[in-house]
Amino acid sequence: MFISNDEKKLIETICMAIKKHNRFLLTTHQLPDGDGLGCELAFFSMLTRLDKKAVIVNEMPARPVFDFLPNVSRIINISQYKQLHLSPEVIMVFDCSVGERIGKLAKFISGKQVIINIDHHEGNDLFGDINWIDASRSSVGEMCFFIIENLKCLDRSIAECLYTSILTDTGSFRYHFDRRTIAVVEKILRCGIEPEIIADKIYHNNSVSCLRLVGYALSRLHYDEEMRVAWTVLTENIYKKTGAAEQDTEIVADMIGSMKDVDFVFLVKERKDEIKFSLRSRRDFNVRIIAEHFGGGGHNSASGFSIYKMSIHRALSTFLKFLRDNKQNGKKSNC
Repeated sequence: MFISNDEKKLIETICMAIKKHNRFLLTTHQLPDGDGLGCELAFFSMLTRLDKKAVIVNEMPARPVFDFLPNVSRIINISQYKQLHLSPEVIMVFDCSVGERIGKLAKFISGKQVIINIDHHEGNDLFGDINWIDASRSSVGEMCFFIIENLKCLDRSIAECLYTSILTDTGSFRYHFDRRTIAVVEKILRCGIEPEIIADKIYHNNSVSCLRLVGYALSRLHYDEEMRVAWTVLTENIYKKTGAAEQDTEIVADMIGSMKDVDFVFLVKERKDEIKFSLRSRRDFNVRIIAEHFGGGGHNSASGFSIYKMSIHRALSTFLKFLRDNKQNGKKSNC
């Protein structure tokens, strides 16, 4: 089902590693999204079913809208992980283009463990011992489906997690998917999941604090008509005022990204000594090239980068100057 011979070999290699080993640590990037989270939870259920020992460790919690997913309460943070004194044989990293994106957990990775890196970002630095990278796939959840299917572990709870991965990373099937994705989803739906209920829990379950953050962000929206760019700035003080968390900025990005007459939008988020830029594009505008200029990366339509030890105002000014200079030089689409 739309699987190349090279992919089949990688899937078999990953399945052999799963069969061979017994202790697994599962993780994803900081600020887990539906894709990374769904993959972790799907693999946790699968490994448990195979009588393996597995633990999910994330530096930051995911948005509460994902609390309905099976086993989400089993996810632990780094402090809790330290107290367990576990010795995983395999570390599985989902949806990370570089190993550092898992955050402080990277300090606990040594050469003693087998690192399995499953990702769909262009420019992945192949930090794993086993690397399955395919930027043409809609989501890591779509890729993980084939591993779980190979091991004959697909059931309703796993399907719910995989569907969440695919649904959220395609923007509710609005971008970056093809007939291979639809074929996978068709098999997932056979497990008896209820896609309408899953969508309702994810998209119609926002907290008051989250919506206050959205209101603040939209009330301070900036738009440059000449550059066809829109943005908003979110400081740590704003999170305190609204009661929201940085995880809630995902919905802000979606709202701003719905604007017409823009090529791309971005959020500027303050994190102590770090200023995080999250870029989202419309149509065929490639924001990954822009992010890579500043040492970041991601997808063509969704990327990010960070600037360190600089005030949020100076970081924003630096970025806007870069955009305007390239616009003037006629290089806007090739930043």
